[in-house]
Amino acid sequence: MLDNNNSTIMSVEDRIGGQRSKFDVMATILSISQEPSLKNHIIGKGNFSDAMANHYLSILLYHNFLTSSKDKGGRTFYLTTEKGRQLIRHYSQIQDLFAPLAKDDIGTNLQPSTDSLPAPANFAATPREQASKKILVVDDESDITSAMKIGLEDNGFKVDVYNDPLSALANYKAQVYDLLLFDVKMPGMSGFELFRRIKEVDDKVNVCFLTAFEMYSEEFRKVFPSMDVRYFIRKPITMSDLIQQIRALTETK
Repeated sequence: MLDNNNSTIMSVEDRIGGQRSKFDVMATILSISQEPSLKNHIIGKGNFSDAMANHYLSILLYHNFLTSSKDKGGRTFYLTTEKGRQLIRHYSQIQDLFAPLAKDDIGTNLQPSTDSLPAPANFAATPREQASKKILVVDDESDITSAMKIGLEDNGFKVDVYNDPLSALANYKAQVYDLLLFDVKMPGMSGFELFRRIKEVDDKVNVCFLTAFEMYSEEFRKVFPSMDVRYFIRKPITMSDLIQQIRALTETK
């Protein structure tokens, strides 16, 4: 629910589900980030944990509801895109349906824009030659894999996803994928172990590990000392930046 300044969404509960829903969390982040915001600012103002912030920042970045930039000191700022602002407007209207007597709490000036949305900056369509590239994504969070699949396929890649690393291993076929995108921390089997097992049957395939935690980079170097650090990407990351790195990793294949 937006306050009278249209700047903050109530973080305790929303009017749709009673409990704090995924929609409420995402709308809160988008509302906070209408002005450039650091992640710790988003966490503090939205009452999120670090893990929750990383999770939903990733989803919003993959769908181009947020964009990110760095200042001269290397700090990452997040900013709501026009697409994200439109989502806030629609969310506010949906909330209004469930509380018609509390319209003043929503803000009457939030009307859906009829203007066509501009193309996302630095998000050019993937060249047609990329259409043959096939990627395997393994992450235990289904909303993350869903967002990644949509974004990657919109840019011409063929994508298979699994939320269970054991299922991914059981169904893996050698010489099918141009790149593996693995989350590091997963229940049952880590991304490192999954790749080690896959290397036993497909030693030519490339991998890219995605994680929100810097500490895994040292573990990565111990397990795979001969591999280039470019195969290790810290999230949250925008879809455009991820596409750029994927192109760099697959262009020589």
